[in-house]
Amino acid sequence: MDLTKEEQITYRHLRDLKILAEKRGIPVFSRFMGLNDINILYRLLEDNGITEDIAGKYVMAYGGYQGAERLMACFLPDTPYGTAGREDFPIECVKISPGNSKFCDALTHRDYLGTVLGLGIERNQIGDIIVKREENGAVTGYIFCCKDKAPFIKDITRVRHTAVYTETACGTDLELIQEYKDIPGSVSSLRADAVAAVAAKTSRSKSLLLIKEGSVSVNGRICTEGSKNICDGDIISIRGYGKYRIEAPLSVTKKGRYHITVKKYI
Repeated sequence: MDLTKEEQITYRHLRDLKILAEKRGIPVFSRFMGLNDINILYRLLEDNGITEDIAGKYVMAYGGYQGAERLMACFLPDTPYGTAGREDFPIECVKISPGNSKFCDALTHRDYLGTVLGLGIERNQIGDIIVKREENGAVTGYIFCCKDKAPFIKDITRVRHTAVYTETACGTDLELIQEYKDIPGSVSSLRADAVAAVAAKTSRSKSLLLIKEGSVSVNGRICTEGSKNICDGDIISIRGYGKYRIEAPLSVTKKGRYHITVKKYI
């Protein structure tokens, strides 16, 4: 197995969760996983003869809102009780707001993450952290976490030098407030290397190198082939560049090109 020691530990842990779901006959949830862990999950499925097109029958992945990067896995057994929906995932979203918008720091993702980890909460118990600048200039943080850790996060009263208050938020509402920067582009095909080049504003050869390095993921799974077809609505993450949602119309210009819009997450 061409995995590092740490990756082998992750592989065995996910395998144990899959076996546990089968033995108990009920859905079993993992902690939050990053992109590499998600890739290991698909490796596990492939090793068990489960191809990508039927993976949804055996496992669900969700991070609290559509387009989340850090995800939980839910292993589904083949039993009458082996069903689950997004509402069953043990995920809660905690909103952290400055107590006074006039006297607050320009808080960042790192500030919120550092405060949460300072509570002794582990990284795999925390999903995405979305930072949003409000109209009044205040910076609000939305932290997705394991439901049993939410009470501890709600006890936070200060982030850096800023006094804050917390409340439960509806994670799915974030789909409506997510901000993007539009990057228009034209590609000869909807191959991953072509679309990634538009997103990263780089050459196609550079984007192909990023793909081969394992720096590009599509819908949470590391992409290793530049020829992979990208579809409308796909989420692409490029390490060091950002995260993007692809709008790719099916229509083709007279010159045989596709006009796409790459929406970069802000």
